[in-house]
Amino acid sequence: MGAFEIQVKSKRGPDVAPPGGAEQPPDGKIQIRREDLVEDRYHRLRLISWWDQERLKDAVVVVAGAGALGNEAIKNMALLGVGRMFVCDTDAIETSNLTRSVLFRLGDVGRHKAEVACERAVDMNPDVRAVPIKGDLRYVLGLGLLRRADVVLGCLDNIAARVYLSRHAYRLGKPSVDAGLDTLNGDVYTFTPPESACYECRLKEADRKEFKRRQSCLKLSRKETATGKVPTAPTIAAIASGLQTQIAVRLIHGMPVPAGRRLGLYGMSDVFFDYHLDVSPECPAHEWIECLRGREVTETPLTAAGSTLDDLLATIREHVGPQGYLSLEDDREVIVGLACAACGVRREALALAGALSEDDARCAGCHEPMAPDVRSTFDGTEGFGGRRLAELGLPPLHIVRGRDDESGREVLIELTGDVPTYFG
Repeated sequence: MGAFEIQVKSKRGPDVAPPGGAEQPPDGKIQIRREDLVEDRYHRLRLISWWDQERLKDAVVVVAGAGALGNEAIKNMALLGVGRMFVCDTDAIETSNLTRSVLFRLGDVGRHKAEVACERAVDMNPDVRAVPIKGDLRYVLGLGLLRRADVVLGCLDNIAARVYLSRHAYRLGKPSVDAGLDTLNGDVYTFTPPESACYECRLKEADRKEFKRRQSCLKLSRKETATGKVPTAPTIAAIASGLQTQIAVRLIHGMPVPAGRRLGLYGMSDVFFDYHLDVSPECPAHEWIECLRGREVTETPLTAAGSTLDDLLATIREHVGPQGYLSLEDDREVIVGLACAACGVRREALALAGALSEDDARCAGCHEPMAPDVRSTFDGTEGFGGRRLAELGLPPLHIVRGRDDESGREVLIELTGDVPTYFG
């Protein structure tokens, strides 16, 4: 509705000129515009002097994790009218989630967390577009999606996932706000890479060892032994994510935030803390990851599901030269075969390193994990030219690097044809 009209049947009192010297409305009709009706959903928010609801409406927020923290963040963003949320999670809802997750119900057990969380966000506020992304964020979060994000919210429960999310945000130079829980304690980290500290800067040696332990030397995923979950309560999840959301809202408004800080609460003593985080000289991200902020990204009609490696190589060569090739060295490697030295057996395989499990790579003869043939560059001679980019492990809207060593030129190519997948 753009406006509605009220018919004035009689007139009392003296003529009063409309404000601004505007002409009298024709036919005795008074026209009221939609924006004149102040009691809308966001009226109380607009009373905040600096609040800009249009900024929130246009904002893009990536939420990694849809558990207790993710539920709170998604709920808060939906209530505030954030225009687009992308929620990434790999898990299904369990009964134990119901005491800590405001968006989940008993009938949701067994369904995917991200899917249910997005449904509830839209139910809560139809102005919001919430898109679930199911899977391991290492492999399913396209860098082009983060490129369009205003802020990244980390609502995760393990070191490895936080490291990978931090590296994605670092590569795109995107601000991220990470929250964590432990019993009644909660903390929030704010990162604005590459200038400030990142998540890996704050890891202790024991944390780095735990992260490395999870990485198989064969670049195959290992089945994790059952471990106890970190005990948490919904109260601290609400507090930590409330702070996380408020910082994100200020980022969206272009306001200053405590970059490179750790903020939190000791729940048993009600003591709040605020620590400054320094960039660590031992941080792997600051050491070897290139921040692409400010670099030109070439948008193309290519898509992950519809375009082939040959299509991508042709596009790369248009920009860098006839010897151009695809380099995935920034963020992934591809297993193109498996071999068992003991049995002299080789078999075909095509999977991302880390995504193929040791059990799936066992030799039929000796039952030991086979050694993978891993590639991070492709020039078309490997025999995969007709394979779809998704088969090579590229997610929708990803950004890849093309190089030509002879000319020394390189290009950043985005699979921009996937924009409708996420943005409609």
